[in-house]
Amino acid sequence: MNFSPLSRLPWRREHRSAGLPGCWVDSANLGNEVDRWRVWLADQPGGAWLLCERDPLSFCSALLALWETGRVAVLSADDRPETLSRIASQIDGRIPQAPTPSTAQSLPPAPALLDRHSRALVLFTSGSSGEPLALAKTFAQLEEELEVHAQLWPLGEKAAVISQVSHQHIYGLLTGVLHPLCSARPFCSQDCHYSEVLAQRLSEAGAAELTATLVSSPPQLSRLPTHTQWSALGELTRVFSSGAPLALEHAIHAEQVLKAPVIEIYGSTETGGIAWRQQQHNVVWTPLPGVKVRVDEGCLALTSPFLETPQSWWRHPDRVEQVGQGFKLMGREDRIVKVAGKRLSLMQMEAAISAIEGIRTARCVELDRADGRLGAIVVVSGNAPSEHDQRRKLIQQLREHLSSHFETVTLPRYWRFVDELPSNAQGKLDRGLIKRLFNDINDNKSPRWLAEKVVSQNARVITLEVPERLIFLDGHFARFPLVPGVVLVQWAIQLAHQSFGDQAGFGGLEQLKFQRPLRPGTRCSLELTLTKKGLGFAYDTHEGRHAAGRVVLINQDGQA
Repeated sequence: MNFSPLSRLPWRREHRSAGLPGCWVDSANLGNEVDRWRVWLADQPGGAWLLCERDPLSFCSALLALWETGRVAVLSADDRPETLSRIASQIDGRIPQAPTPSTAQSLPPAPALLDRHSRALVLFTSGSSGEPLALAKTFAQLEEELEVHAQLWPLGEKAAVISQVSHQHIYGLLTGVLHPLCSARPFCSQDCHYSEVLAQRLSEAGAAELTATLVSSPPQLSRLPTHTQWSALGELTRVFSSGAPLALEHAIHAEQVLKAPVIEIYGSTETGGIAWRQQQHNVVWTPLPGVKVRVDEGCLALTSPFLETPQSWWRHPDRVEQVGQGFKLMGREDRIVKVAGKRLSLMQMEAAISAIEGIRTARCVELDRADGRLGAIVVVSGNAPSEHDQRRKLIQQLREHLSSHFETVTLPRYWRFVDELPSNAQGKLDRGLIKRLFNDINDNKSPRWLAEKVVSQNARVITLEVPERLIFLDGHFARFPLVPGVVLVQWAIQLAHQSFGDQAGFGGLEQLKFQRPLRPGTRCSLELTLTKKGLGFAYDTHEGRHAAGRVVLINQDGQA
């Protein structure tokens, strides 16, 4: 087994290139990139540095340079402005996209060893059950877990790792970046969440006579297309999934399609990995080597070498049933809140909503509003209400049913009907997306955002509703309110900016058509397509197309 601990700087060993395209990270040429960052960091203060970079080579080289220069890497879950604002006081600087020229005269040699007991990382919890919490990890904690991975799932000389999940989270970082790095194996994650890119990466690994390990998540595996002949592209050794429990049907589907065992890893940012299973063979979770578990008042408790205090028992909020040396997950510990001075179990409220015919599941959330009322995110079995009257009727039915179980003042006031609960790439409920679902409560100029589907790198389909209190409906028109065409264009530009990032300037409109009025309470889909010609957009409902056109984009020189 060609595995070396992080503290011994395995990326500084001499390696032979695997002969893969430049999108792969190969230890053979990583050292030069790390040195470029070390030169740049020589002019910078020490301490904790924010690192939020999607490109795997840029991320990895900057991360290793921070470590080699005695700094701590702070990994934010995303780069949303509210996220960066929240952690601004915890950092001494932010790593740019690329190192700029430095005034440093010489480059000091890399250290021979890293201090195992020093801080390596600061990570953040998902915030699905509260505000995200900052958690520090030492090199020793990371090494303990990486050695377990190498013991259970070694990466041989002909291995390559493809990751579909973010390296900004502990699971993606350990499994998709650090394990192959410590094993001197190539890895790649750039845009691999797209099925066509994943197919290309498998083909590249196969052409280099390498067998791939896929690091994935429940959302990715549940959407694997069956029309692709995956096994013909390249051989897969195993598939990892983490972030949330994988539905058995999706686990079976993934194994059949990919022709490889699907291994789930259960854990959290706080604890690191806890247990694993291959549920097609056994639904019981097996603790990772070194992890001890017990049941504490119905909830999971554990000691682990991956914790800051390995001998102390850590109580986890997940309810479990012990089965032999392992356990079954039984759901989350009850969440108690106060609404209008009344104690309320959010889990009981969610269970009551989910028990109603036509409802698949629900999530109730506190919205930090002055009125203290709850929001409810409801996944319907069939089609979500598409018009104002349908939506109002469904809400009335839900409230009538709940009134027989709960006091009226505690019932959710704000309802959002979706096709699936908002989750991140790891399958965890995303607090940022949950907040976005309810943003229109305080913003009377924007549409009600309900979901976004990534079709490709330059294409999105966004599900929206027209809020009844939209300010642009005033006077347009009194007896037949509808969204003005100019507002539809502005929404398309704003949402494209949020989906694709900064684009070129506005240069005009082409092929603009308004076929049908868009009324308050109407649910619609907005298709956005970014091309060299500009930003194409189209609004559709169950009735058909309502509006479409193209925004011409120009650069700073005024050229389209």
